[in-house]
Amino acid sequence: MERMRQQLMQKFFDILAKKPGMVTYGLRQTEESLELGIVDTLLLSEEVDDDIFERLERKAGEKGSNVEVISVETREGIQLKEMGKIAAILRYEYH
Repeated sequence: MERMRQQLMQKFFDILAKKPGMVTYGLRQTEESLELGIVDTLLLSEEVDDDIFERLERKAGEKGSNVEVISVETREGIQLKEMGKIAAILRYEYH
């Protein structure tokens, strides 16, 4: 399971490098993308505050988005934490 999450984070970073309009990170941008219903997979660091986690998880559920909690025990998890603890892979490109 953890290996799958590492691969998912690697996919996020690959997309960020090649098609940055297909991903988002940080609370404000990611929450906006959730509201628009364009998030395919929401990536949350295990260190996200509980109230924010619950709010984003609820919105993701309402919009049919997948949610993955990423451990900070991995290099990718540490990178996510450093990027604001919140990121998403989008369903389609958005600017």
